[in-house]
Amino acid sequence: MTVDPLQARYREMAAFTKPVCDAGCEQFRGNPYRCCDRKYCDLARTFAREKYGVTLADTGHPLLPFMGKAGCVVEPHLRPICVLHACPISYGRGLDVDAMKRYRSLRDSILTEAAAQDKMPAFE
Repeated sequence: MTVDPLQARYREMAAFTKPVCDAGCEQFRGNPYRCCDRKYCDLARTFAREKYGVTLADTGHPLLPFMGKAGCVVEPHLRPICVLHACPISYGRGLDVDAMKRYRSLRDSILTEAAAQDKMPAFE
């Protein structure tokens, strides 16, 4: 079985940012789903359909269509906007120097491969 390098990189980024997101952030302190918002679910739904031909199934969550008991159920490569986001980076505080280097390197690698595969996310 061949491993898609783009999917592998998205999984790596999701694993890298998970502890950052689990730690919470100042921006969305009171939100139990942190920075998750239905509009990002809608973007993931569109991206999955247009770039991969995948129809995402809702979980029945009242606010977030893809929220399960342990978090988002959508594979990382189908929700690129979410995977590439980390509040400390987006809202200015950043991460420590080594973590920022790793984040930027992995992000650049993902975007280069996404462009090569014509699976570039639309940053809105």
